[in-house]
Amino acid sequence: MRMMLSQLFYGRNGMDQLNGVLLGGAVLSWLASLVVRPAGIAYLLHSLALLLAAIAIVRALSRNIGRRQQENQKFLTMLGRGKSSRGSWSARMEQRRQYKVFKCPSCGVKLRVPRGKGRIKVTCRQCGATFEEKS
Repeated sequence: MRMMLSQLFYGRNGMDQLNGVLLGGAVLSWLASLVVRPAGIAYLLHSLALLLAAIAIVRALSRNIGRRQQENQKFLTMLGRGKSSRGSWSARMEQRRQYKVFKCPSCGVKLRVPRGKGRIKVTCRQCGATFEEKS
């Protein structure tokens, strides 16, 4: 059975975060359709559950991996979990361990200096102001 599944998903997108949310929404919608009393609303919820499940299955079996990854990345960016222009959280934490960041007292630009150098003179790249800080 495992071999059959691995052959089925070879060269295909498979499950990603967007597919997980789609399937979760399908399950919740289906459960809500069982609980809701008016038949019309229950029918709509059941139809929504089938639609979400179908989209998730089509995405999982898609061979257009690049397009599916773009869709997933847009979804993650909308949630605030995707790659940002400022880098990943772990990269920022690594930078924080190695460097200390100061704000220039005259223009407010952020300046980065290496940690552990004692008291140093920092010169602002933008306005040329010089000030002393402990690194």
